[in-house]
Amino acid sequence: MKFSQRSAFLCTLLLAFAVSAAAQFGHQRPEMPKMPKEFKPVVGSGAEYQFTEKGKNADFSYAVVGKEQVAGNEGYWLEIRMSNQKMGGEMVMKELMTMNGSQPEIQRLIMQPPGRPAMEMPSSMIGMMKERMASGNGTASKGLGEKIGTETITVPAGTFECTHYRTQQDGSTVNLWISDKVSPYGVVKMVGNNTTMVLQKVLTDQTSHIKGTPQKIQIPHY
Repeated sequence: MKFSQRSAFLCTLLLAFAVSAAAQFGHQRPEMPKMPKEFKPVVGSGAEYQFTEKGKNADFSYAVVGKEQVAGNEGYWLEIRMSNQKMGGEMVMKELMTMNGSQPEIQRLIMQPPGRPAMEMPSSMIGMMKERMASGNGTASKGLGEKIGTETITVPAGTFECTHYRTQQDGSTVNLWISDKVSPYGVVKMVGNNTTMVLQKVLTDQTSHIKGTPQKIQIPHY
């Protein structure tokens, strides 16, 4: 395979990996929970969840691990971590997010699969990922839906006074319990068709799980 062909093939693989990883971590895909609440970052805070689909469990978490200025705007590093028995360790995806209206927008993206070096995606690939996600795997939330009422519920992370919402996602009914005490998305519990997501732990004093210096992926220009 020629160098240019290998480069194109690598770019395609990395793009597919980035989109797949974003989807697996809860970014608008029917098989995984959709995070419908507005992104409200607090540096050092986070939430750990157990997601169950058809009897199979996966543990994942969101953590806000830093912030920095991006072209005069405030950006936050959101780290998404996922693990299950088949993965052989923890997969980490770290996104530098700025707000575009009411929606967060990715400015930088670093990923580290289990047992492998961290990789930083080039800006061109992030742009391609945004376009692909917008065309069929978009991250825009459909909202919280109908407000059912206020309820106090107990989950492994503790007892929370929540607002209960009900909405339709991908043809199924989803019930959501939301609390302002949980950052960055507020979700305490989510129950859908053959799926549940439950808050296991409220995280504090969070720092990045990325190990080593990320290798910048270089795309040659011709």
